[in-house]
Amino acid sequence: MARVASARCKKANASSDTTCLLAEATPFLRYRPEDPDCRYVSGTALSVAECSDFEEGCQSVDAKDLDHQISALQNAGKDCHREPTDAERTEVLKLSGSM
Repeated sequence: MARVASARCKKANASSDTTCLLAEATPFLRYRPEDPDCRYVSGTALSVAECSDFEEGCQSVDAKDLDHQISALQNAGKDCHREPTDAERTEVLKLSGSM
């Protein structure tokens, strides 16, 4: 996810801007890691991002898969969203080379 955030910020001419990096990484960090269903959807979201940003892994993922997974979670009444922890934010900045 740090790689995706870095690439998106670089594209926006804000490659070392911590605000940009955290804003781009937050959607992936919002999924509850302790819940296997949420973790699975987070992995799909990351795969979709890598496909669209780097054209990698596109044969194994489709953006429609992510839409279906999110819809299934909502229909099941699951709320996977939460605020990222400070440790997670720090890790993203370290991995992206901003710290």
